[in-house]
Amino acid sequence: MNIMVLDDEPIIRQGIIHKITQTGLPVTVIAEAGDGVQGLQLMKSVKPDLILTDIHMPGIDGLEFIRQARLLDSEVQVVIITGFDNFDYAKQAIKYGVANYMVKPLEEEELYATLSSLLERKEAEHQTVQMIQELRSVAETSQEAFRQQALTQFLQEEDFVTATAELEELARHGAYFTAVVIQLESFKVPHQSFGSQEESLLWFAIKNIVTERFLSNSIQGILVHHSLRRFELVYVLGLRKGQDKAGVTSALESISFGIRKYLRLEATIGVGPYQEQITRVQESYREAKQIARNSILHGSSRIYQTPTITSTGKEAQRKSFISQEDIRLLEDWLGKWERDKIHKWIERRLGAIVQEPSSSYVMVEWFCVDLYLFLNKYWLVHADNSKWAIGELTDLQRELEQTTAWQDIVDMMNKLVTNMIGLLSHTSNLDGKEIMEAVRVYLEQHYAEPIQLSVIAERFFIHPNYFSKRFKEKYGESFVDYLNGLRMKEAARLLVETDLKIREISERVGFEDAAYFGSVFRKRFKMTPGQYREQSSDQT
Repeated sequence: MNIMVLDDEPIIRQGIIHKITQTGLPVTVIAEAGDGVQGLQLMKSVKPDLILTDIHMPGIDGLEFIRQARLLDSEVQVVIITGFDNFDYAKQAIKYGVANYMVKPLEEEELYATLSSLLERKEAEHQTVQMIQELRSVAETSQEAFRQQALTQFLQEEDFVTATAELEELARHGAYFTAVVIQLESFKVPHQSFGSQEESLLWFAIKNIVTERFLSNSIQGILVHHSLRRFELVYVLGLRKGQDKAGVTSALESISFGIRKYLRLEATIGVGPYQEQITRVQESYREAKQIARNSILHGSSRIYQTPTITSTGKEAQRKSFISQEDIRLLEDWLGKWERDKIHKWIERRLGAIVQEPSSSYVMVEWFCVDLYLFLNKYWLVHADNSKWAIGELTDLQRELEQTTAWQDIVDMMNKLVTNMIGLLSHTSNLDGKEIMEAVRVYLEQHYAEPIQLSVIAERFFIHPNYFSKRFKEKYGESFVDYLNGLRMKEAARLLVETDLKIREISERVGFEDAAYFGSVFRKRFKMTPGQYREQSSDQT
């Protein structure tokens, strides 16, 4: 706490300052003056938290000084020090809101008690202000989170018709609307000049670049930070009637440049088609996301826009990517279990799509769907249930959405072929029930090994997603829970029948991390491994 001392007698003033410093309290005398006029001048530059002032001084007296000081700073605390033990002065001082009234000569204990009390009051006020600020910040954060959730729902859900006030305002002033998807590369702080605690500041910088560039091009809109996809921003914009769409492209080029130059981040941008009703922005958003996926083919840090509609007024028709000649080749290779030939064919065909400058991601998706449907049809002729090998079409589409490179798509489609040939060649038309039983037996024999769902999928040539669903349907629990159940049963036996250390038991039943083993054990038995051993020992 910073203190200023006013007294017209230098010796007394220095004595007061000396006593203040001797208290040992966290206070500092930052200024002193011999009269009220000088004190008012000093207040403008030093800004004290507390003023100790005499009542009788030349120029203006202490009471007038207090009145004018309060006009300069209503928050400053004042303590009166006077040689006149007169309650009338105290009553007048109370009108000006003084903190205390002390009589000369100052008693050290009284001074200590007064300063301590003022320090406690100041700390309490600071904590109150801080608490109010934190509560306001929490409220603002909650409001912003709710706002972003509402806007995300508007973009995601076709039946979501409740518009926010922002959307209604944009709809009133706009004639054409679209959604711009900005996919940022994933990042972690510290990043560049942003420290480990400054991620919110980095996001503020990113969002500021986006909104500022659009507004500088006179483009009104709403920035949405997707509630479920951390690195996805969406700008829902509205153009006025007659406003040039070229301004949008200019703004996007500036955004891409700014994010890359100033923040050292890459951003892929997809622009959806323009709509005449803001309620159809959802369609623009879906297409913007789809076209941004072109980065898989042609690279990130680019702006991808919806292709121009053809002269007939219709978009290009969906075409098949697998010809009759392809079908004959694939059937021949599958019949001979020639997996490598099919793998090379897949890579060659996908590579051709990628290398074509005018190609789009949707063509890759069409190819994958066509190949899936062919494999499904082939399996139905040669086996009972294709889903064990290639999963469901929704599994394929979900996995495609998660890929970030076209080579990952090659690997994914190759795995479907591997599973299919593997099942055909190794199981002699094994049906789903037999596969499930074979997996169960394998788990009971190998539970102590580092087994994961992907390991099972590769060993038995099955699709992990489809197998996981069917496994839970048959056994009433997930693959992981079933495996852990086998491990916990053996762990419990070892705890009772052996003197092995808990870490050794953890390793014997397939857990590399003893802490995780303990967590799983507590979840199943409602006690720690040590407590289980002790309880079992007490019962014998």
